[in-house]
Amino acid sequence: MDLTARSKAAVAIAVGILIAGFAVIIRSASDQNAAGSIGGACLVMVALSLVILVLVRAWVCNTNEERRILAAAQREAQSERTRYLAGQAAQINELGRNRREMAAERARLAATLQAERAAMKAEFENTRAKELSEAFQTGAEMERAGVFKKRQPAERGNLLKFPKRQAEAPEQERSREHGVVGP
Repeated sequence: MDLTARSKAAVAIAVGILIAGFAVIIRSASDQNAAGSIGGACLVMVALSLVILVLVRAWVCNTNEERRILAAAQREAQSERTRYLAGQAAQINELGRNRREMAAERARLAATLQAERAAMKAEFENTRAKELSEAFQTGAEMERAGVFKKRQPAERGNLLKFPKRQAEAPEQERSREHGVVGP
């Protein structure tokens, strides 16, 4: 128990009063003075009460355990904060690394795409020239074969003529009367 300067002074005063009270009791007891003995006993009780009050106050106000618990909680909170900040920094670093990797991947894909487009264009140009030459050669061969000459109308074949049909007799109109059912 740590006593403050005020508490130590109060205890010193209480000890002084306690000694004075015992001195009064001893002196009054030797003189057969009952009033003096009672007064000395009152001084002793006041001194003891003061000492008890100082000790109770020190016991009630003793916050050493609470301070120790608070210090431990503060250390734990600080370490948790440090872990949080370290995790946040790691997350930011990882995000930056991912962004750099994505940018590099995009650049690599763009370069690959450009190279593939150039290769496809060159292949198309080579194939185009080949296809054009083959088409021209096919056209020349067709011209030599006479495919493009004017065509003569095809001769008509002999058609068989059938006799003309006889005129059909006009159908007679059927009168419809009320209540008659028929076609």
